[in-house]
Amino acid sequence: MSEEILENISAENTEPDVSLEAPQEPNQPSLVPGFKSVCLRLGLTMIVVFASRILCNVLSGVIYPWVEDLDTVPMYLLNLALSVVFLYAIPMVAAMFILKRPIKNSGRNIYAKPKYFGRAMAIFPAGYGIAILVRLLTMLLGSLFEGSTLGESFHVTEDALVTTEMSSALIIFFQTTVIAPILEELWYRGMVMESLRPYGNGFAIFISAILFGMTHSNFEQFFYATALGIFLGYIAVSTQSIVTTTIMHALFNSISGCMILLTADENVGNYLIALERGEEGVITFSVGLYFAWLALVMILLVVGVIMAIYKFTKIKKYRVPKVQTEISAPRRWGIFLSRYTVIISVILAMDCFIWNFLSVALYTGIANIFHL
Repeated sequence: MSEEILENISAENTEPDVSLEAPQEPNQPSLVPGFKSVCLRLGLTMIVVFASRILCNVLSGVIYPWVEDLDTVPMYLLNLALSVVFLYAIPMVAAMFILKRPIKNSGRNIYAKPKYFGRAMAIFPAGYGIAILVRLLTMLLGSLFEGSTLGESFHVTEDALVTTEMSSALIIFFQTTVIAPILEELWYRGMVMESLRPYGNGFAIFISAILFGMTHSNFEQFFYATALGIFLGYIAVSTQSIVTTTIMHALFNSISGCMILLTADENVGNYLIALERGEEGVITFSVGLYFAWLALVMILLVVGVIMAIYKFTKIKKYRVPKVQTEISAPRRWGIFLSRYTVIISVILAMDCFIWNFLSVALYTGIANIFHL
């Protein structure tokens, strides 16, 4: 993405230019009350997110003992249904009401034809490279806490995304590459970010990215999801559409999704098991495809990191259009972090990340009532 892109966007930017250096007119209402209200409502949406996740965990614990004899595919379908209802549908519907439908009120068509689509897609490797690099660093950090409750939060997705059945792998692939990108982009780059953009593009990008990372509810995914969220937020603002970010998000997830499909192949599974045992495995076409895909991923990672480093050295050229408001950046962060709903949501997030106290307590109470 070149300097010309953001110059054009800056010229087209219609946000009010109200700064401390150029104070608002006396009769112009302050932005502070509206900003406090948005932050309060965002915190409330996050409370719903984590409360819904806790309920999903409890319901799963109640249901699974009754259906543990089901085949793998029905179990994955059941998990998909629970995820769609509790991790997406309930929180998103709540967000639409709590945020007062910011998509409609913002006056922007978030699904408009994206500007500079080709140039934006060209820097996808940079976003992928930096996100995966952050994930690798997170894995290294997690190794320092092995054996602890905190350490377990760095590895919660490893077993969840591993299957030896192709049909189950296809369900996972559909969930991660179709459902998740569409709904998460509408939610975070659409609802959350657009509700905050009148108070600063950069602030909106960072907050939406942090909340995006928080909803993954584990440290293994939090850091790289936040890094990816910053990149996607930047692209959404720059292209003035979430069409681009939805496609990028799907591409990002499909890379690991294809790896899941390949490892679900029986020949690949047997080969990897043989390697783990120190034996010589049989190399088949699918095994060769697995290593070819792994090589392509490594190349994309290296190229992406190099591209990201280059973009950071030119950061002044690639800044999103700045929205000046009467609220300084430190004050914006202070107001956001001091809202009681935000504080409660952070506490619930920590419970989901590490302790799972509420899930266990609620499940124990239900189990005692129904003698499960």
